[in-house]
Amino acid sequence: MAKIVLKRKIVLWSIVVVFAVLPIIIAFNLKEELQRLSSFFWSLFLIPNIVIMIMYPKWKVIIGTALFFSVLKYVTHFIEEDSFNRIETVALILESFVDGAILFTVSYFVLRHNKLVKYMEKLIIVDSLTGLYNRRYFDLYMEKTIPFHQRINSPLILIMVDIDHFKKINDNYGHLCGDEALKHISDMIKRNVRTSDAYVRFGGEEFAIMLPNTDLGEGQRFAERLRKAVNQSDFTHYNEHIPISISLGVSLYKGENVEGFIEKADKALYKAKENGRNQVVIFSY
Repeated sequence: MAKIVLKRKIVLWSIVVVFAVLPIIIAFNLKEELQRLSSFFWSLFLIPNIVIMIMYPKWKVIIGTALFFSVLKYVTHFIEEDSFNRIETVALILESFVDGAILFTVSYFVLRHNKLVKYMEKLIIVDSLTGLYNRRYFDLYMEKTIPFHQRINSPLILIMVDIDHFKKINDNYGHLCGDEALKHISDMIKRNVRTSDAYVRFGGEEFAIMLPNTDLGEGQRFAERLRKAVNQSDFTHYNEHIPISISLGVSLYKGENVEGFIEKADKALYKAKENGRNQVVIFSY
């Protein structure tokens, strides 16, 4: 993948260089009878402008690039001209306005398209209720993370988290309260994880936390710390305090496939709930 990205950058920068140099070469070698076509040749500067915009789609870059090529064009033109020609200069300025209008119109729609694509990508991998990543992101994360940890032989912990008696919260206090409970647990997870950790809403009232470069002892201590933090937290709905707790299943990656890794954490979680909930269980064979 990295090689493909590098190859693409080389191709794009090659296009930029070629079409940045080509109009200048043409300007210095253009016969007098073909001078009327100079506006067309200078319009070739649009190509490197657009290519750079594709690589770096930001207004600062677009405006800066446009100014650079405009200055380059005028400097080349006045060096190449033996004497000042008012008509040609006016034509060059008008051509710059036309090219600028084309460039900024294209830029506007490209940036708008990119913004829409990013928004759609976010909708695909982010849970709308909690703001956490969702199961789709979890699958993508595992697809990349497991091979990486296999290569560097680094420990990886998966913790499955389940809100205890979530159905009772919904039944006794309503689904809005259930939604608030999900948001509350999401916030508690965010407050306790490291920047290197990943966490998702796995589905329903379940969450998954991935701890890279973490051994089983550290994973257990983290899970216990999170459990205590939730148990001691103040969760209220319409000014009424509602007891809330979580059960956690902890699993250490040992070379199995993703499904097997999840299954181990699920079994530990099931054991935690079977043993009375509000506790941490480590998977053991």
